[in-house]
Amino acid sequence: MGKDRLEFFSDGVFAIAITLLVLEINIPTHEDLHHAGGLYNYLLHIWPSYLSYIMSFFVIGVYWSNHHHLFSFIIKKTDHMFNLINVFFLMTIAFLPFTTAILSEYVLDESSHNAAVTIFCIGYFLPIPMVLIILLYAKYKKRLIDPKLTSAFMKKQIIKIVISMTFMAVATAFSFQYPVVSMCMIIGSFALYFLPPDMPQYTEDN
Repeated sequence: MGKDRLEFFSDGVFAIAITLLVLEINIPTHEDLHHAGGLYNYLLHIWPSYLSYIMSFFVIGVYWSNHHHLFSFIIKKTDHMFNLINVFFLMTIAFLPFTTAILSEYVLDESSHNAAVTIFCIGYFLPIPMVLIILLYAKYKKRLIDPKLTSAFMKKQIIKIVISMTFMAVATAFSFQYPVVSMCMIIGSFALYFLPPDMPQYTEDN
């Protein structure tokens, strides 16, 4: 099957998920302003909401960019099972606004900040194994990928995903006792995504 409708649907889910993030930055009521001591104080007080928004916006943007790269250079067609796997991947993307809201609301709560960071790490982690499943399914017997792609190139993509998955699993494990370490690991991981993706390597010139 062609992949156009799958790409359009995926882009729509990404667009909705990334837009929902800003809705978690609440407009204050007059009562909120009274308790905060004015609008300036309120806007300064909700800095965790800004931080959570920026981080999650970047996370979703990175996943969209990688998804776009995947479908531009690697995936050439789709089938029924592949569509379903992609739907499960999009389900993990749609989960991110929820984890963002939890982090912004409870990251400063002494009794809950560990759990807030943990759920945010889980939200960041979940799409990665789904991307791995997508790639492994498409790669099997080269049925859905560009058959001219080299085995070395495909192996490198899988290794990079496994490394990312391991890194986020470690960050999630740290969050139970050392949430600050986990947040630093997440922020540090963003730097890697500024590197350009691997351009495809082919067995012969196109």
